[in-house]
Amino acid sequence: MADSLSILLVGYAHGEGGVTTHTHWLAHGLVERGHHVRVLSPVPPRDLPESPWPDRGYAVDHYGDIKDALRGFAALGKDRFDVAVVAGTGWKAMGGVLANRRIKRRVFFEVMSGDAMGLVDPRRLVHAGFDSIVSLATTVDEKVCREFHWRGKRTIIQALPEPLESLAVIPERGIVAPTGKPRAVYFGRVVPHKGVGFLVEHWQALSEHLQSLDIYGTGDERAVLEPRIAELGLDDVIRFHGRYPDGQAYVDLLREFDLLLLPTVGQEGGPLVLLEAMACGTPFVANGVGGIPDFANQDCRVTSGDITEFVPAVADIARQLAAGRVDGSRLQRHYRDHFSYEVLVGKWESYLRFLTDGA
Repeated sequence: MADSLSILLVGYAHGEGGVTTHTHWLAHGLVERGHHVRVLSPVPPRDLPESPWPDRGYAVDHYGDIKDALRGFAALGKDRFDVAVVAGTGWKAMGGVLANRRIKRRVFFEVMSGDAMGLVDPRRLVHAGFDSIVSLATTVDEKVCREFHWRGKRTIIQALPEPLESLAVIPERGIVAPTGKPRAVYFGRVVPHKGVGFLVEHWQALSEHLQSLDIYGTGDERAVLEPRIAELGLDDVIRFHGRYPDGQAYVDLLREFDLLLLPTVGQEGGPLVLLEAMACGTPFVANGVGGIPDFANQDCRVTSGDITEFVPAVADIARQLAAGRVDGSRLQRHYRDHFSYEVLVGKWESYLRFLTDGA
């Protein structure tokens, strides 16, 4: 076995967001492969538990105010690290990694769209001592390097979703064959830029191709959309369900539907729900913003990023579903070949070795 690495992952160890999911499962996967991993996370808000994964198998430290960062994350003691990976943006996270001189290599992981937030953007610290930028998709890589004038080492590796294939039983799906029109589902935050309102306002056109829409997730926009659904007389076909489950219950729920919809119209990284749908053999239609185009495959539809293409894309895949041309098993193979837990952990491990071997 190759020598183990000492790895620091700076992300989140609390909450339910994509960075938390990625940080935990990457740490878990690297530990399984024999590496020494520590996670550094901001102090969680009072209403959140320290970690959604209490049996994590790796150490977690927390940092608070800017003084913690300026001391180079003193909570880490005198440990030395071959490499540190910072997921997401933040002055304290990036500054703390730069201030800690016991770190040999520093990696910034762009988990969002790559768009700069003006001149005062913490990602500009990449030029102060980071060795590489990892982006989660092709378009994100192109944008972050252009926006921040990065000419150093770079690569593309997708963030890790919850590895449903390891946590649940997922049978091969076969041909996705709806009874009548397809039943559609949305999983995610119910906020304006995610486009749930678009689905409601365009339901008349969508209903020519879809039987119903079930919405799972929470967010402030629900309070606006539910009265609008009632006003349009659509209560029987567009239904809110609140928070969705995880593990086997989530797999079973995903497989109940014929089609997942993701009409995001704002900034987006690489939505993990699309990977989870692929793992279960559930096709999707997504608006191709951010890193979403990297998820395109023959059993799903991804627009160019123009939301006016969304309804025609739904119409097209509905026709393919009716003709028996959407193969859930083929979609699952695509996931296993490109985005599975073992594949993504392996890509991260190989790249971190490449960086440290050049130390």
